[in-house]
Amino acid sequence: MLDDLAFAPAHELLALLGRGDISSSELVDRYLQRIEKYDRRLNSVVTLDPERARAEAAEADRQRASGSAPLGPLHGLPITVKDSYETAGMRSVCGRRDLIDNVPTRDAEPIARLRRAGAIIMGKTNMPPGNQDVQADNPVFGPTNNPWNLARTSGGSAGGGAVATAAGLTAFDFGSEIGGSTRIPSHFVGLYGHKATWRSIPLVGHLPPGPGTGRWAEPDLACAGAQVRDARDLVPILAATTGALTRDGGFSYQLSAPRATALSDFRVAVWFDDPGCPIDSEVNAAVVDAIEILKRAGAKVEIQPAALPVDISESHGVFEPLVYGQLSGDRTGITPASAAAMMARMMQDPRGPATRAFRGTFQSHYAWMQADAARQEIRERWYEFFRQFDVVLMPVTPTAAPAHHNKLIDRFGRRFEVDGVARSYWDQVKWCAIANIAGAPATTIPVGLGKSGLPVGVQAMGPAGGDLTTIEFAALLGEQLGGYLRPPGYAG
Repeated sequence: MLDDLAFAPAHELLALLGRGDISSSELVDRYLQRIEKYDRRLNSVVTLDPERARAEAAEADRQRASGSAPLGPLHGLPITVKDSYETAGMRSVCGRRDLIDNVPTRDAEPIARLRRAGAIIMGKTNMPPGNQDVQADNPVFGPTNNPWNLARTSGGSAGGGAVATAAGLTAFDFGSEIGGSTRIPSHFVGLYGHKATWRSIPLVGHLPPGPGTGRWAEPDLACAGAQVRDARDLVPILAATTGALTRDGGFSYQLSAPRATALSDFRVAVWFDDPGCPIDSEVNAAVVDAIEILKRAGAKVEIQPAALPVDISESHGVFEPLVYGQLSGDRTGITPASAAAMMARMMQDPRGPATRAFRGTFQSHYAWMQADAARQEIRERWYEFFRQFDVVLMPVTPTAAPAHHNKLIDRFGRRFEVDGVARSYWDQVKWCAIANIAGAPATTIPVGLGKSGLPVGVQAMGPAGGDLTTIEFAALLGEQLGGYLRPPGYAG
């Protein structure tokens, strides 16, 4: 029974806790046992604090039994969080050697909010150094393996959290992203992954730009997110974490209600054919399956609408200087070896991704402002677009999870194949980065297993503030497509 509970949706676990059918202490112990049993092969959870988790669970049970105070929306639920968040009294490394002994004295803002909502943080999940990769691998903890095939990547940057959630090691994982870091791993392991509306959840205390004085900065483009086994688990998570900082006046921030509550009432644009980032036959089949479900349900579906505000080349051309401008704040990964590898790739391909990364890292403030102005204009175009449509259905990445890539230094020398054609490794972020430029919410939806036997997903992007619209759409479509599947070998 407890093994089955380990895979239950978070909202079901909360209901069981509320009725007293299971205690927080029992649930914490079960997850800790499963981490001990299964995570040696997965390497998803990199820091644990079992004593504190058990003490907090016992206190949560006592509070529930006493009935003396109102309980938060996540009361007594054991979770993990990405190692990019400062957690008071718990090691926070961010995949960086220079932070290997970093133990913050205070929580990042979202972590403090999760705790106030009653969540019990058992541990931290793996990621690449400084969030700067599409796989969860770093020189401190090593790579995280995909539970569906250990030879495949978990994705990144929030790959550890996705794997822990998929394998039933946590109720959910709370993460962050700047170009698909929650959605890509969710697609690779078969979860629902959500990127929140830009700046709806403050990121004070995120690593980077912290620690030190940098902890007070709000990183550009970056958003909070979560990886869950059921789309509707995202609703209490957003309820617990959304809202302005007190220092900004504590003004009210309320997400818009879902635009529709039945698939038949959704106006869906479908965008999956773009020469700027071709997808393979496996992902194409997943999109086609989703389209057929929507049409049978009676949704208004328009494929490749002429009203699309951008193509991938334009959107990504704005994304790159902004993302490299933000990532340039953490230069701990720039070493003589990595710089030499980058220069070699720049000489091989003067117009390639290494050159664009270099220019973005060392661009002038004027150049950044030009990119920011272009972003704001694109955001306005998306605003107008969402007058006609409720969501855009898109691929997450061009393929299912590729094999581990061991070029940690020579990052711009990596390639992966799309139906046998070699492409830049960084094409994996292009479809996701559209929502980062738009400042819009987006939710990954598991479609099922592809011909490779690996999970394949699609994503729904909605209007800014429309998180509940993309979540409701994901829940409804996911129910028709089968939703989350347990990876074999992790039950019992």
